[in-house]
Formats: sequence, C-alpha cells, structure tokens
Amino acid sequence: MRQRRRVIFVSIAVLSVALFLAFHEWTTGAEGNLSEKLLKGDVKALETVLKTPDQYSADVLYAGAGVAFKQKRLEDSAFLFYAGQLRARFDQKCFPPKGTGGDSPFLAYAALSQELGSTINPAVMAEPKTFANVFERIEKWNPKAPKEYTPGYEFKERLSEKDAHEAAKPNRTEFLGRMGDLSKLLNDAEYFAAFRVVQASNLASDDKRPTKEENEKATETMKRIEKDKALKGVFSK
Repeated sequence: MRQRRRVIFVSIAVLSVALFLAFHEWTTGAEGNLSEKLLKGDVKALETVLKTPDQYSADVLYAGAGVAFKQKRLEDSAFLFYAGQLRARFDQKCFPPKGTGGDSPFLAYAALSQELGSTINPAVMAEPKTFANVFERIEKWNPKAPKEYTPGYEFKERLSEKDAHEAAKPNRTEFLGRMGDLSKLLNDAEYFAAFRVVQASNLASDDKRPTKEENEKATETMKRIEKDKALKGVFSK
C-alpha cells in the first residue's frame, strides 16, 4: 500500500504539472502565481484557496486538494476535490471552450479528477464522519464568476453567472443527491462494516485481503441496505 500511494503521488504531480503547463497561457495574474505555489506544495497558498474557494478555477481547486492530502488534511482535500468537479462543470457551461475533442481542456480535467479521486475517494469514504462534514461544506458551496474571473482556458463566449448556474443545476442536483445518499449509507454501521470488507478486497495487500466468500457476503449486504433504504450507494446505477 505504501508503494502504491507513492506511485499515485508521483502520477498526481506529473498530471498537475501537465495541467498547469497546458493552461498557463490563459491562467495569468494572481491565480497563475497561486497555481505555481500550489504545485510546489505551498501551504500558505492552500490557506488562500480555502478562504475563498468559490473564487478559483478547477485547476487551482484540484491542485489545492493535492496539497491538502499530502498535509494529511483529508476533509479539506476532499472538499476542494469535489468543489473542483463542480467548478469544472459550471465553467463548462459558463465558458464554453474553444478546444473540442482531443483539444478540450476538460479531457485534462477528467484525467486529473480520476487520478486524484483514486486516492482521495477511498480515504474519505473510509471516514464516514469526515465524509459527512465534506458533504455539508459542498452543499453550501457555489462557484462565482465575477468579471475578473477566467476559467484557465480559451473560451468562445461568457454566459452570465445566473444562466450558467441554471444550466449546471441538473448536474449539481444529481451530484449532491448521490453524495448525500452515500453519506447516509456510510454512516450506517452495518453498511459501513460491509463497505470496509469490499474496500479491502480492492485495495488491501494479498495477505490482508478478505476471502471471496466474505467479499460476496459484504456486497450482498450493501446492495440490500441500498435497496431497503432507497438510497443510491456504491452498487446503485
């Protein structure tokens, strides 16, 4: 596990640098300087982002999530990670990118989100109370797009903040609904116990991995509770 996390951190660093280089032409001024500091692991830069997280682009939020995770600040890391996902979806509506297909900046966002998520998601889901705190913070968070804000990529046009929020609303509603359901499930003792077995089956080393029978039993328990409670969880479509 220690070696796996080390590899993940290296991958995150490479992706973060690639993302920054790709967007550096468009991310200028104070936000550009902040991005550089975050990529160097600057904790003061992290604190700056956390003071007004609604003001920053997805690449800054993702970079902040990486710094917070390395500082063992799991709640802040998960909050910035999920805020980055919502910010990216908001910006896609508010600032339609000029680049499409392979040139779309959202391919880089998706890659970085997947890489960060492979580390942050398992960690925060293993701490139900922390996950619940993150959900509470995300529910209250909304991205802002004042006149001086730019998303970090070249865009075709700029929608009003109101129109962009309206366009992104269905996705946000689904995102928060799914996250809220998962929070309730993880804070159910029986569900969480089963979840830890399934998680260990995927992440633990061979000598600590549950048996196939234990994994199957835990999986069925999770599915039953999701169905009984009518909540969308790990195994819900």
